[in-house]
Amino acid sequence: MDFNDILFKELDTETFEKGFMDIFELSNDFFNEYSNYNTSLFGIDTIEEMDIKNYFQTFVNNDNKKAFIAIFNNKIIGYITFYIKTQPNFWIVKKIGDISGLMVNKNYRNKGIGTKFIKMAIEYFRNNGIKYYEVFTSINNKDGISLYKKCGFNELYTTLYGEVK
Repeated sequence: MDFNDILFKELDTETFEKGFMDIFELSNDFFNEYSNYNTSLFGIDTIEEMDIKNYFQTFVNNDNKKAFIAIFNNKIIGYITFYIKTQPNFWIVKKIGDISGLMVNKNYRNKGIGTKFIKMAIEYFRNNGIKYYEVFTSINNKDGISLYKKCGFNELYTTLYGEVK
């Protein structure tokens, strides 16, 4: 596979409808991988097609939320979703970029796709006057953390959780 053979494009209505099952499979993989990081907290019950469809539809034809996909051999092999969110009034920085989803098919990882997706998100944020952006991931997502750091992300805070017994 040659990186130049991968088509990166914004998710539009037609591509979404044609490629929904690819997106659904990638999303299933995303949530199954994530649930493995902490089965008690992130355990998955059921993922319905409508849940994924509703999520992605909010990114199609929306100026404040974007989804981009990577296509290879007429199959969607990855996606990124991101948006601009408004911070509470007491923060000096009023708007911040948020990368809310990033998934690349396991067979196509470590080929520059995730890096390209992140650069696309950063360019969108830059073009919209956003100076800062964030991503939430599990502390156990070592590959993801490595990618994010390679792309210039820095650790900002840690979320701790407890369990009522």
